[in-house]
Amino acid sequence: MQSFPSFGSVDGKGIVCKCLDCKLEHLDPSSFMPNNIPTEIGFHFKINKVAIYYIRKIGDKIKVSENIQTTLRKKKRFLSDENEIKWTYKDSLNIYAYSLDRKTLILSKMNITKTEKYNIRKCEPFSEIEFFNKMNKLSEKYQNVYDNKPNKNKI
Repeated sequence: MQSFPSFGSVDGKGIVCKCLDCKLEHLDPSSFMPNNIPTEIGFHFKINKVAIYYIRKIGDKIKVSENIQTTLRKKKRFLSDENEIKWTYKDSLNIYAYSLDRKTLILSKMNITKTEKYNIRKCEPFSEIEFFNKMNKLSEKYQNVYDNKPNKNKI
């Protein structure tokens, strides 16, 4: 397991995060959820901003994409110190506070006042190229699962 150097720069790095404890009503509606199981999400840090990448289903295709709502597409500024990286993000319904523990790589998604945790994810760090490779591999994995799922439709 690798981790970010203590208080080193995260510029150009990414994390891919898997749900440990997630509330479905606080998952982004863009996120693909086969059988109501949340897929991984990615966060890419570049030039003091963070972008969120989802695995999405568009028609019959599973793809990696940034949030598609143009009003929300803006990358968000993040703040970091030796212990955590934090930022806020607005989806179509709420504004959330995110906090990544730099030692454990546990990501918490909370209400904006940080009085309630909604989602807890375990993250894995990657270089920029590895990050996009990992997200694309995950989308391919979910595409294969989707393609091989028995179709119960009658028409």
